[in-house]
Amino acid sequence: MEKDGMNATLSAEGLSKSFSHGHQLFENASFSLFPGEIVGLAGPSGSGKTTLGNVLLGLMRPNSGVVRWGGADIAAMSDAQFRELRPRYQKIYQDPLTSFPPRQTIGEAMRDLLFFRFGDTPECSTEKIVIETRSVGLNDSLLERLPSQLSGGELQRFSLARVLLADPMFILADEPTSRLDISVQAKTGRLIQKIAEERGICVLWISHDIPLLKILCSKIIDITELK
Repeated sequence: MEKDGMNATLSAEGLSKSFSHGHQLFENASFSLFPGEIVGLAGPSGSGKTTLGNVLLGLMRPNSGVVRWGGADIAAMSDAQFRELRPRYQKIYQDPLTSFPPRQTIGEAMRDLLFFRFGDTPECSTEKIVIETRSVGLNDSLLERLPSQLSGGELQRFSLARVLLADPMFILADEPTSRLDISVQAKTGRLIQKIAEERGICVLWISHDIPLLKILCSKIIDITELK
């Protein structure tokens, strides 16, 4: 699917998911996400928002329907093709403290991710980590701290910086500001919005906070209507 001459970064075609006890979470969900676009996924707790996000990331299988990354059906990909693309489809979690190993400094955790993604290559460099740290408005001296020594807002910005190290095309933001103080929620949201627009990253923002989604998103999908 195309929009303004751009191909969709991610598409859902007729996705349905129910559990063995028969509870239907969503049915025939169809939409496309394009570069630089932020789309909200709204609905009450337990309505299946995170499940739909995990299906889009290939972490769960739908009962029916197709997920396409850049036009390719992920269910039809070889293991090698999936492993090649998977790092470019990333997730930011709700609780930033659980996103980092507690006994590693932030810098060590980020270096491990780079090594896992690129191996011992020029891309795996301290300079790249510093650049992304500064891109999210943080001082690189914080890289030497443990996660427990940082505020929730700082940790969530580092979660974003770590995701950016993988050069993502898509970010699933699963309630990324709900654990933060109200004073930093909007700032963090605006930062993600700014980076997504500048780098052409599409974002699916999961939240039950409709006012926040109206500020940040170009459109909102209500999961309760996908039944």
